[in-house]
Amino acid sequence: MSCDLTGRKILVIGGSRGIGAQIVKDCAASGGMVAWSYSSESGKAASEELQKALAADGRESLVFKADCTSESETLAMFEQVKQQWGSIDGLVYNAGFTSPKDFCDITFDEWKKVVDINLNGAFLAIREAVKLMRQSGGGSIVIIGSAAIVAGGGGRADYAASKAGLEGLNRAVTKYFAPENIRCNIVHPSLIETELLCQRHPDPAKRKELGAKEVPLRRLGQVQDIANAALFLLSDEASYITAQSLFVDGGRTFCK
Repeated sequence: MSCDLTGRKILVIGGSRGIGAQIVKDCAASGGMVAWSYSSESGKAASEELQKALAADGRESLVFKADCTSESETLAMFEQVKQQWGSIDGLVYNAGFTSPKDFCDITFDEWKKVVDINLNGAFLAIREAVKLMRQSGGGSIVIIGSAAIVAGGGGRADYAASKAGLEGLNRAVTKYFAPENIRCNIVHPSLIETELLCQRHPDPAKRKELGAKEVPLRRLGQVQDIANAALFLLSDEASYITAQSLFVDGGRTFCK
């Protein structure tokens, strides 16, 4: 089975590094037209390198600096997408934020920041995306969630709660827009060997040990594992799949 995205216009929110960058690369390699956003200076540098790599393969792309929690910046980005493409066929919401902190040490401002990035930003992006998807007769939305919604996120309550909120958003989007051929699904990762996880566990041997101890499949997940799931859900191979939550976690969430 191959996931052909030839001619599809895909926007990835948070696509400069890690999981998002891999999704961008795979969408382009599958024939898709790709665009993505970033919000930080490090994201800018990573986006420039990613855009150069795609250009070297003869693939054009659009890149936007946009704070996913800002309604004005989100609206401006989608307006630019509309001017460039007219419509979109796929949206991946990959923006997310967390850092370890005990429940009672989380300030309300910190709580609001995490909820803004993980949940409110998803609402803003999806609201604008469906307007453009209507122009092309439908589309697919993929939200990158987290298996923390089941396990509690290791105590980071704002992260677990905000990611859990995406479940309700996913079903509401399906109820409203499935009749217009707009699908919405969530991919829930767990223990993926991203840059952030490597910063927390810099020793490769310790990371391997972590995977063997914590994951039934006895390895950490790779960004490619999540990108594979996203690519499938964006494609016509998943044309009868919506309102679903796919745990790409090596069995860790329910079988640890």
